[in-house]
Amino acid sequence: MSTATNDRAPRAPAVAAKLAEAEAQLLELSAAVAPLALAESEGVAGAKRDLQSIESKIEAAKRTRHQLRSAHRHALELDRKANAAAADRMRSQQMTAFKANCQAREQAMTAVLTAASAMAKAYGDYSEATLKAAISTPSGTSVPPMAIGPNGVYGPAFGPCERLILAELYRLAPERSDGIGRFVLPFARPTSEMLRHQPEAIPPGIGEFIAADQAIIRELEAQVGALADREMTIASTEKEAA
Repeated sequence: MSTATNDRAPRAPAVAAKLAEAEAQLLELSAAVAPLALAESEGVAGAKRDLQSIESKIEAAKRTRHQLRSAHRHALELDRKANAAAADRMRSQQMTAFKANCQAREQAMTAVLTAASAMAKAYGDYSEATLKAAISTPSGTSVPPMAIGPNGVYGPAFGPCERLILAELYRLAPERSDGIGRFVLPFARPTSEMLRHQPEAIPPGIGEFIAADQAIIRELEAQVGALADREMTIASTEKEAA
């Protein structure tokens, strides 16, 4: 988070240093009064003159201290106002950044939901095609039980393919810009916990899906071939019998 900074250095510290010097000078001058006052009372030559000089310097030092105290109070006030103004500028800049990030967030969610709409439609198309495929198998054949992926981790080929879709969304999750993880959709999950930190080891879903489909097609073709052979044999037997 940004911190508020002034365009110029605080003014009070420099005045405070001068005030401290003035305080020290006044203490030093005041300490000289007693010895000179004693000397004057004892009639020491020049003591009265020196005492008057010290007292004059003390009065000047007091005026200086008073002025510096006033200056210090004013400098503190100016510094507080400068800090407040800097904080206001900082918050204004932060608010601008926040609004920009919110706008980017809205645009990103628009893209997410647009993709969700496209995904929902595509899944409807897939489901429709699956139903048509299931009822369009050649007569006398049946779709063999077939699972998708290594060891069937993606579930039945002629099913909702939930595990396939969720694993693919998990595999495709992008890295965070700060490098400390990935942004994974809240419902996405890997094919197994062992791959939770190894998304690159999850095989691409479409390749596994097509491989399962092709295996089903080969099996149905084998069934069709077997039926044709059997029916031809039956036909030949009936001809000989006739």
